[in-house]
Amino acid sequence: MKSFKYYMALTAGAVLAASGFQSCVSEEPFGGDGALRVKMVINSDLTRAETDDIDLGESTVLYISNSKGLVRKYKGLGEIPDRIPLRAGSYLAEAWAGDSVSASFDKKFYQGESRFEIAGGDVDVTLTCKIANVVTSINTSTLEGLSVSGLKVEVGHSRGTLTFADETLESKGYFMMPNADKDLAYTISGTNGDGKPFSLDGVIPGVKKGHEYVLNVSSNPTYDEFGGSFLLITIDEREVLVESEVAILGRPSVTGVEFDAARQIFAERGGFTDKTFKIKAFGNLSHLYLSSEQYSALGLPARELDLMSATDAVAAGLRAAGIDWEVLPTSSKGISTAYLYVKKEFLNALPDGAYEMTVTPHDSYGKYNPARIRIGVGEGYQIFDDPVVLDAVAQTDLLDLRARKAVVSGRIINHGVAGLAVEYRESGASQWLSASLEGVSTERFRVTLSNLTPGTRYEYRAVGEGFTSESQFFTTESVFVIPNASFEEWGTYSAKTMLGNKNVIFPGSGSEPTFWDSGNEGAATANKTLTDKSTDMFHTGAYSARLASSSALGILAAGNIFTGDYVKTDGTNGVLSFGRPYNGSHPDKVAVWANYRPGTVDVIKDGNQGYLEFAKGDSDHGQIYVALVTAPVEIRTNPSNRKLFPMKSGDEDFDKVVAYGQVTWKEAFGPDGSLQRVEVPLQYNNRAATSKPLYLVIVCCASKFGDYFSGSSSSVLYIDDFELIYE
Repeated sequence: MKSFKYYMALTAGAVLAASGFQSCVSEEPFGGDGALRVKMVINSDLTRAETDDIDLGESTVLYISNSKGLVRKYKGLGEIPDRIPLRAGSYLAEAWAGDSVSASFDKKFYQGESRFEIAGGDVDVTLTCKIANVVTSINTSTLEGLSVSGLKVEVGHSRGTLTFADETLESKGYFMMPNADKDLAYTISGTNGDGKPFSLDGVIPGVKKGHEYVLNVSSNPTYDEFGGSFLLITIDEREVLVESEVAILGRPSVTGVEFDAARQIFAERGGFTDKTFKIKAFGNLSHLYLSSEQYSALGLPARELDLMSATDAVAAGLRAAGIDWEVLPTSSKGISTAYLYVKKEFLNALPDGAYEMTVTPHDSYGKYNPARIRIGVGEGYQIFDDPVVLDAVAQTDLLDLRARKAVVSGRIINHGVAGLAVEYRESGASQWLSASLEGVSTERFRVTLSNLTPGTRYEYRAVGEGFTSESQFFTTESVFVIPNASFEEWGTYSAKTMLGNKNVIFPGSGSEPTFWDSGNEGAATANKTLTDKSTDMFHTGAYSARLASSSALGILAAGNIFTGDYVKTDGTNGVLSFGRPYNGSHPDKVAVWANYRPGTVDVIKDGNQGYLEFAKGDSDHGQIYVALVTAPVEIRTNPSNRKLFPMKSGDEDFDKVVAYGQVTWKEAFGPDGSLQRVEVPLQYNNRAATSKPLYLVIVCCASKFGDYFSGSSSSVLYIDDFELIYE
């Protein structure tokens, strides 16, 4: 049984190998042609009270991206501005909320996304976040009448398992699936009516996020003593039903204007300046309390005052002493803003000593948020707060968070604390690892956490003698596995050429290219196959890819293979699209097994000599290059509108490139008759800090200058087993 409910909310020419690579930066300015105003809504099967308890607003992460990659990132609703200025264009807003753990009975994770256009003016977008977990439960009604005791049902995947038994038997289990796992495994165990222990294993195949899988455990009517199981297991699948819709509303926030309100305000007497506190809240502000146990020493008229309902006399006295406030009208977005002014006159009138006040805003939703105001006057009354303050990982630089490493940065406030370090562990693990900060003499620091597990949530904190900070979290990138990287799959498709339909060989399965392609379609006009599987030499499996250059009617056709599509043949030229969808991760290099045997250059097309690095009689050049890009790149080899892979600033598509690497052979590579491993390091440019790579480009060519129809008609390149290396 499946039940579903849907919810809607508000050519010959080969490919060019680049010979150089330059860095460039393309950042979205903070000004814009319009603005986004966003609201998050949770579709949750929690009650409103439960949702408030886990504070989804604090855990919410908002990403805004366009075709070039990530444009904005915000952590926590308090960080999201009322208006987010953006340039005109198409965008995707994505929100995550909750706690992403491998397996839990109570921690849930929600996801939502919405595409929108900025075309001038403001755009309102509501992101409805639906549950992103795979949910499992036991239908306890089917257990009635079973002659079983000590029943236990274990359900899990490679990173986490939940046990349904006793008090958890009627619970729901929530799983975040690892990228490599498609199924949930289960084991049902207990003691049967004869007093014998039993155990039964099974699999829930092809599970989907946002779906619940209900295990029905009942007696098997076909069971006999000669075989089979005495239990019958059936599984119902249904999309998770939404019982309530909960707006994610953060608590009111209190921040300092141009200073850190969480830190002590300190100066020698007479040295203070005005301090302004900004208060923001969803809905209306209902109360704004100012309180202190030291109210007499501070000159306040009472232990607690509600500034919003203070009498005229009290308000006039506070303002005369140097404490003032104003509450602005609630905006059209339903956000209130207020300011509390603690002026230098008030601060400089205080005797030497340490003081503390608390400002507590309450909103119309019943949420409140007390914030301490700590004041130190004079030598000996300065309070040193946490000796280390950590930044959130990958807030401003996407390269700080990789598959196997993460850069943690922060500030050391007090170098005098012994044993300062950053501790980290896989979320839920019992043992912490440590990266020492001993020997760091500067205030700012950056430490790299290495040997991490891809696609894994980590917890990190700062520690020192007598000090442990609150934990923060990050999730490492998942690795990307290149499809058909060992070239074991080969297929054919029918292409229309000037000489009629031709069968074209390509690396892949089915009837059309899905990841790799080549220039075979262009060469089919001359009844040639430039790229094909080979058993001559290979690293693993049964085949490698053999790229062999050739010539026809005095025109060179270079053996090639690339990730992308051969779009069409333009006369004797090719139109190609480079790049296949990619998971956004940041490998350090690309490895491949190769063997290259260059021929002697025997074909040079007139007019192209100025683009070449050889002359007739020289050795041909072979090349492999790799790029991570934000969008596919079109390639045209026709000299009248030639458009080759971007190599320098100013080229039409150059700003799509996030990383690049290449290897060029000008002589034979690899032993005779066998392949040799080669690694291609990737160089990331400045755009990589803010632009997420969304497409992978790999180009291999037996004749590097095939785009200029020049090279050797006898050059051959064998390749096998591409792999992205994450260090």
